[in-house]
Amino acid sequence: MSLLYAVGDVHGRADLLEKLIEAIMKDAASVGSKPTFIFLGDIIDRGPDSRQAMDLVLSAVSDYPGSSLILGNHDEMLSAFMNGLYTDNLAINWLFNMGGMATIESYLPDRPRKLDDIQDALVDHFSHHQELLNGAVDKVVNDNLCFVYAGIRPGVPLDEQEPRDLKWIREDFLTHDTPFERFIVHGHTPTESSFPDVLGNRVCLDTGAYYSGRLTAARIQTDCLEAFIYSEDERTAVVSATF
Repeated sequence: MSLLYAVGDVHGRADLLEKLIEAIMKDAASVGSKPTFIFLGDIIDRGPDSRQAMDLVLSAVSDYPGSSLILGNHDEMLSAFMNGLYTDNLAINWLFNMGGMATIESYLPDRPRKLDDIQDALVDHFSHHQELLNGAVDKVVNDNLCFVYAGIRPGVPLDEQEPRDLKWIREDFLTHDTPFERFIVHGHTPTESSFPDVLGNRVCLDTGAYYSGRLTAARIQTDCLEAFIYSEDERTAVVSATF
């Protein structure tokens, strides 16, 4: 038997992610189980150690069958940059307005100055991360739940959702208060309380890890949200939840 754990936005807080993965493994082992991870996206940017965070995600996805990385909008920018699918303006916006420079500094402390040279260095030394990003998915859907990075477009069937909406949508999704096709588990929009938001049609697991010091996962079994697991600067904690 395996338990499903959905992990919210990491944003370069590898210190919190390492502790959270350890807490998840301990939690699963306490009931004789193994974890299956769904990383909801935005592993990189803003925080201090995106490279190590990506290493941790790669290990978890590789070591635990059925685990997935969902591509967040920040992850998508790194993927596009590594694959050479960027314009200078797009790259500059990512680097200087969206926290991408922290990612480059994590990967390449002695980085080259030119964008093309930075891209070449990333591919030369971190092709395993490029492969992880290229293999990431837009969403994970099971009988009653849909795991996605940002959210979904209300009124559009899940199998017809636009990839851009799945990675960028906010207001139209967040203000929709009636049931979706599935209950949505998502990140992208930090909660005001820095604790998960549980509503009738969705739960948000983005607790602002890079500034709040709290990274959150949800433990899910048979489509039931059983508990939240928090990794914080000083501790980890497991808190019961209701769906």
